[in-house]
Formats: sequence, structure tokens, C-alpha cells
Amino acid sequence: MMKNIRTNKWAKITIISIIVISIVLIAVIASGCNLLLPTAAGGSTTVATNADGTQVQPSFLAKYGTWIWLVVLVVAFYFLLIRPQRQRSKTQQDLLGNIQRGDEVLTVGGIFGRVKDVGGDSLIITISSGVDVKISKSAISRKISPGVTESSDTYKK
Repeated sequence: MMKNIRTNKWAKITIISIIVISIVLIAVIASGCNLLLPTAAGGSTTVATNADGTQVQPSFLAKYGTWIWLVVLVVAFYFLLIRPQRQRSKTQQDLLGNIQRGDEVLTVGGIFGRVKDVGGDSLIITISSGVDVKISKSAISRKISPGVTESSDTYKK
């Protein structure tokens, strides 16, 4: 199971890297940047003209390529960073709001216990017979579902 978590982590990093590289390449192409083309001697640039001597109007991408690139970058950051974090926060808030007496929970410190009493921002959990601990609600990592047990055989593979 741990191997799958690491594989998924590297798969996500690889996908994000490919997306970022693609965005950069699209931005370079869209902005009309001549990274691969040599410049004239002395680095001078010339103004392109038509056959009748009028100046060539720059294309839409040459005018707004940088802005398009910035918008694509903001959208990518939203979908790759901001949105997933908001979803995690929302699920954690839902978990903390739905904790009731008798629920079995796991703390961020790795302590399993059963909720004995729910207060405002704190809980009293029983971790062993006669051992009650008062903890903050934010210290709850997850709620343990009844009937779901993991065998040690899954870790041997």
C-alpha cells in the first residue's frame, strides 16, 4: 500500500511537470519569441513591411501572447493548487462538524480512541478503559468506520 502512495505521488509530480513545460512552450510560441532564430548582425531588428511599403500589423498572438500566458498560468495554479486545498479543507471541516459521542477517531498523533464527550473546540476521548484524554477538535485526523479493519497481510505485499 505504501508503494502505491509513493507511485501516485511521483505520477502527480510527473504530470504537473509535463503540464508546466507545455504551458511554457505554448507561451513562448504564442508570444512570438524568437529564441531559436538568430538575430541580424549587431542584434538589430528591422520593421517588417508589405510589398507596398506599409508596416505589417502584428498578429493577435504577438500582441496579447504574454497576457494569454499569464491567464493560462493562473488557471493552472487554481486547478493544481488552490482547488484541491479548498476541497481538503472542506472535507476536514465536515469531519470535525460531524463528530458525535461514540465515534471512533484517530488523532494526528496516531492515537486511536472513542469520543466520550464533545465540547466547543475540544473533545474528551477514551483511549483505554479508565484513560480519558481532552484534545482539540483540530487534532482529529479521521473518523474510523465501524467494521472496517485492515489486516497485516496487505502490508506484507
